Amino acid sequence: MPSTRRARPLKREVVGSDRCNGAGRRGIVPTMREQTLSEVVPGRIWASERPVWFSGVRLRARTSVLRLDDGSLLVHSPTPPSDGWREEVAALGEVAWLVIPNCFHHLCTPAAAAAFPAAKVVAPTSVTPKNPALRLNLEVRDLATAIPELAVIPLDGVPFLDETLLYHRPTQTLFGADVVLRADESDHWTWRFAARLTGCYKRLSVPPDVRKKVADKAAAARSLRALEALEVQRLVVAHGAVIDEAPVPRLLEAWRLIGVSL
Repeated sequence: MPSTRRARPLKREVVGSDRCNGAGRRGIVPTMREQTLSEVVPGRIWASERPVWFSGVRLRARTSVLRLDDGSLLVHSPTPPSDGWREEVAALGEVAWLVIPNCFHHLCTPAAAAAFPAAKVVAPTSVTPKNPALRLNLEVRDLATAIPELAVIPLDGVPFLDETLLYHRPTQTLFGADVVLRADESDHWTWRFAARLTGCYKRLSVPPDVRKKVADKAAAARSLRALEALEVQRLVVAHGAVIDEAPVPRLLEAWRLIGVSL
């Protein structure tokens, strides 16, 4: 039976991982359990999930694979590349891009880059001091110049995350990482318990550790308002189910609840 002790506040402290960049005791720790791809949009988008331990709770972390118009693949928020996962992805096409969406989702990218050596690594430059093993080819905010079918929406005003959302026009899909999250009955009991305490259970929410780290709410609001101009059918984030019902209004409402005027 789960303990009724008060949960510690979720604290984002990125350290090395057990199988990617060396062992770490605290923070986000990816595991190497076997993953399989599931289809999100037929012929265009696939995703896999893996468990990660984060500040004492076990979350689900999603990696997405997007087939671009030229047939090449973009991997969003790279996973530890097991042999089985790598074979599944290789069967879909050639991986051309590995995208780190913010300054936290970088731990396993060096291993993914070794598995797909032809791929270009795209990330915010803020990750380079955190991960010396990372080889950066392009700043994530410049990705649309290389891939015109994408639009990039930087989340300004939140340097703690330094996140950039990607919008894929052909599938009308918005990709994020930690811009919002959500727990549900499919999650591990530790995260369900913590999510109830922090208002994230079955409700799209800004991550608890991000709420007090918004440095400029006006800048964040300007970035988020830009989403209203997009025709978004689904929102794919790192921690939570794919949102395909009113994705943008629900995302904006989550940010309104922490005091961002939208």
